[in-house]
Amino acid sequence: MKYFIHLDSLSLCVFGVFFIDNWHIGEKCLAPLLEDGKLHEGTISSIEKDKNGKSFAVVSFLESEERKILITELCRVKTSRGPWKSLVFDDGDLEKPYFPDRNLPTPAVAFKLSDNGDFIPYTINRYLRDYQREGALFLYGHYANKRGCILGDDMGLGKTIQVISFLAAVLHKKGTREDIENNMPEFLRRTMKKESKCNPKKTFLIVAPLSVLYNWKDELDTWGYFKVSVLHGSRKDDDLSRIKQGKCEVALTTFEMLRLYLDEFNR
Repeated sequence: MKYFIHLDSLSLCVFGVFFIDNWHIGEKCLAPLLEDGKLHEGTISSIEKDKNGKSFAVVSFLESEERKILITELCRVKTSRGPWKSLVFDDGDLEKPYFPDRNLPTPAVAFKLSDNGDFIPYTINRYLRDYQREGALFLYGHYANKRGCILGDDMGLGKTIQVISFLAAVLHKKGTREDIENNMPEFLRRTMKKESKCNPKKTFLIVAPLSVLYNWKDELDTWGYFKVSVLHGSRKDDDLSRIKQGKCEVALTTFEMLRLYLDEFNR
C-alpha cells in the first residue's frame, strides 16, 4: 500500500468544440505515421482547413510528436459496446468531470507525465491551468523516485485537483466509459470478456481533517471514476476490509482514525 498525503460535414463551433466531417477535438482516432505507414492511435488536438478547403487534423500521439494529417486519412477507433450500454447516452455523456455550464478552456489532449504511459487524462487536463500541471508533475516526479514531498500553495489555487490529477495518472484513469467497465466486479468483466486496464493493486491513503473528509470524496467523484472507501463512521470495519483486499483505489480517513488503525494499515 502506498501512503500519500454529430453533425454533418460542416465546420461549426459549438460551445468551444470544433466539428469537421464528424470529427471533433479531443476524439481518439487511428492515423498513419510516415515512419512505418501503419495506423497508430492518437487524439485530435486541433482541426483546421487550408486555403484550398482541405480539412486537416493535428493529431497527438503518445509515442510520437504531433502530426498534421488529412481528415480523410483518419479512421475510427473501434470500441466494444457492452449489453448494458444505454441507447440514450453516448460516450461523451459519461465523461468526468462534466461541467455543462462551462466552455472547454483548452483542447482535449492528455498531459504526459512520463514515457511509461502515465498521463493525466484529457477529461481532466483540459480544465487545468499550467501551474496545476506543474504541481501534478512535481508530485509524480517524487512518487516515481520513491521520495516524499510537500505541495505548498496559497488557498484556492487547486491543490486538491492537482492531487486528483496525479492519482488519475498513476491509476491509469481515463474519465470515460472505460473506467466504468474497469470498476465493475470481476465476474461481470468476465461475462463481458473485458480485461481491467487500470491499476487495482495500488491503493492511496489520503488523511484529512474530518471537516473536509467528505469534501475529498465529493471531489474524487466529480473528477473521475475512482473506487473510494471512507474509513470513518459505523462502517469503518467493512471499509477497512475492502482496503486490505485491494478493492479500493483511494482510502480516505482522519488523523484520529489513522492512529487507531495504524497497525492494520501496516500489515
